[in-house]
Amino acid sequence: MATATATPDTGLSSQEAEARLRKLGDPPETSSRSTSSIIAGNVFTLFNAIIAVFFVFDLALGLYADSLFGLIAVINSYIGIRQELNAKKTLDEVAVLVAPRAQVIRDGDPVELLADQVVPGDLVVLGPGDQLVADGRVVAGRGLTVDESMLTGEADGIRKDSGEEVLSGSFVISGSAHYEIEAVRERSYAGRLAGEAKQFRHPLSPLQEEVNRVIIVSTYTMIPLAILLIISLKVRAVGLHSAAETATAGLVTLIPEGLVLLMSVTFAVAAVRLAKRDTLIQQMSATESLASVDTICVDKTGTLTQGELKLRGVEFADDVDPAVGAAVLGRFAASVGSRNGTLEAIASRYPGDPGSVTAEVPFSSEWKWSGVSLAGDGAGGGTFVMGAPDILEEAGALVLSPGMAGKLREETSAGRRVVAFGRTGEALPEDAAVSPAPRLTPVALIVLEETLREDAAETIAFMRDQEVDLKLISGDAAATVTAVAYAVGVPRDAGVVEGPDLPDDPERLQEIVVANTIFCRIKPEQKKALVRALVDAGRYVAMIGDGVNDVPALKQARMAVAMGSGTQVTKGVADVVLLKDQFKRLPEAVGEGRRIARNIHRLGRLYLTKSVYAATLIVLVAVPGFAFPFLPRHLTMAAFLTIGIPSFVLALAPSDGPLYRGRLIRALAAFAIPAGVATGIASIISCFLVNTVAGGGLAAGRTAATTTLIFLGLAFILLLERGPGREGNAVQSYLLSMVAGLAALYALMLAAEPVRNFFELEILNATQWFLALASAAIGLTIAALVWRLPVIERWEAEIDEPDEPPSPMEESEPGPPTQAL
Repeated sequence: MATATATPDTGLSSQEAEARLRKLGDPPETSSRSTSSIIAGNVFTLFNAIIAVFFVFDLALGLYADSLFGLIAVINSYIGIRQELNAKKTLDEVAVLVAPRAQVIRDGDPVELLADQVVPGDLVVLGPGDQLVADGRVVAGRGLTVDESMLTGEADGIRKDSGEEVLSGSFVISGSAHYEIEAVRERSYAGRLAGEAKQFRHPLSPLQEEVNRVIIVSTYTMIPLAILLIISLKVRAVGLHSAAETATAGLVTLIPEGLVLLMSVTFAVAAVRLAKRDTLIQQMSATESLASVDTICVDKTGTLTQGELKLRGVEFADDVDPAVGAAVLGRFAASVGSRNGTLEAIASRYPGDPGSVTAEVPFSSEWKWSGVSLAGDGAGGGTFVMGAPDILEEAGALVLSPGMAGKLREETSAGRRVVAFGRTGEALPEDAAVSPAPRLTPVALIVLEETLREDAAETIAFMRDQEVDLKLISGDAAATVTAVAYAVGVPRDAGVVEGPDLPDDPERLQEIVVANTIFCRIKPEQKKALVRALVDAGRYVAMIGDGVNDVPALKQARMAVAMGSGTQVTKGVADVVLLKDQFKRLPEAVGEGRRIARNIHRLGRLYLTKSVYAATLIVLVAVPGFAFPFLPRHLTMAAFLTIGIPSFVLALAPSDGPLYRGRLIRALAAFAIPAGVATGIASIISCFLVNTVAGGGLAAGRTAATTTLIFLGLAFILLLERGPGREGNAVQSYLLSMVAGLAALYALMLAAEPVRNFFELEILNATQWFLALASAAIGLTIAALVWRLPVIERWEAEIDEPDEPPSPMEESEPGPPTQAL
């Protein structure tokens, strides 16, 4: 029995395709992150390994109550896994909306399929911006040019003719074609390259890198402190059980284990929250990376405007019969290999039958014109070119009459797009990238208009409030672009630069791109260079794109953002996808990222304070020889009340503190060193006064120290936002309520006899309460004095200095938000 094969007319039959799909089997998991990766990331960590060692050691010695910290670590890991799995489920469901697809011919009809649903032998239709989902060979094509830079690193477009091989992972720059698939999934070229990269790799965000540095510092600090404590316990001949309790209490408390957990959970929750706002986060770390964005580069079409072009009118040349000209326009639009928005608008107004194409130059943003040679005599035959009037005029290919030139100026100054249509007796060039368009006889000027997005002006104003700089980069003429920019609130004195005026010198280009706002007649390589220059200037750049011409710039940006209606390849390279093309969602996402970053900074202050007071206790116990004032269970309870519960509240709470951007260790140290040292000293004093001076005994002394520790921990929660220029900030009501509730919970734990006995605490008398609270007051005084040390004040002054603002736009009155341009 003969095997069915694809033909340019019919493709595979549905039955044959289904049989081949069954033979391929289930596709490999390609979601945001695998379940095993999530579990491993939350379980197999350095800090969990250290906690596990102490947990097993304490259990072996029968210190079951003091092993409570191990159960807390298990619960923390479970919470992290549960939250990330929930986020994965939501994000995977949303990600299907932007997954790569292919237009496949089945049973003679075009069908849109996901990449995993295509099979060898399928016939796939290609057009500009389409990403190739499998390997194959071109069956028939018209000017097909592909970009294989994602596979080879070579940025130049490659022309592909019939019979030539095309590879998955590349994408179409211009032209159109049908190609027959030969290899899919892991058997394709891109699949083989990714053989070692099947495990999810998530690039670290700035905050993750900073937190990792904090973890490294904590780990290196732990080693000498552990050695010091062990030597001290050995010299003092402390019994094994007591030594185990002291070592566990001191060293486990040094670990800021919950910081990484809370960061992962916060990222996951924020990603789900953004997904509900039609913003898909394709890399979890991108949630927080948004916090660092200080510059957003946008195109005009599809971002500030709705992207749908409407034909406003056609100005025919004086010697052209409008009826004949309309017929020629319709035939041209029907004959091209692939239609962009301009040609779709023309074809809608002037429907026509396609002619027999003998030669074609597909449109490209690089040369900004397209051409078709049609067989036949008379008005409908010959060679026709359509393109940007100013580009064609500069190349000497077009000369407009005074009347048409006036019309061009009138329409472009009103913000409308104008393209020229002409006829030539010359042949089309073989390579439009190196040869200019042929000389034209003008036939018509086509006037198109776009409608501003209703939220564009509001979004620009929001960006000003967030101190995010806007760079408007477009391939359109200056008059058109500036009219749109002014209508949405970009100030009229904003700098305007045209592509031909951009310098090649990188340093000079950097100066120009930082100083100006509007960039017109920009080619794809120039857009890439502008974004690269901004990044080199220290900007954290988000680039919004929707077309194939945006891909080089998207790959240069620190944060690549694609519109949901954009081409497959733009969504494929993007970190964030705006599913419903709502530009306003990006500044909202930036605000969400900044809230996350500020909250992680607040949590870092709490966790590092815990590590510092643990280090202070170890030093005071090891050197002067004070009795360790806590059992491990006391510190577990205190951490639960002063860090554990507050962490989950603060992680998702509003925050208006500073963004540190690369200064996290110093920022945390400026708060945590005074607070941690004061807490450690106050706890030792409290235990000593109650145990030794008042003669209450070690159990009462430890209860007093625990009380002092919890009091100070709750007090420092209220002081998290302290800093120069913020002394008068009112404490938010939810923080006061939370702290009061946690203090009441501790009082109930003391009052409940079973709980009190489990934690080996005692009811304090009035004198002991006074000494415990007096020690807490001493701790607050010590912290206040240390905060006033010149070095700490200098750190805080540097932290609270705002980053150099990215020259935010001044206020400007926007035009009517729904103005047609």
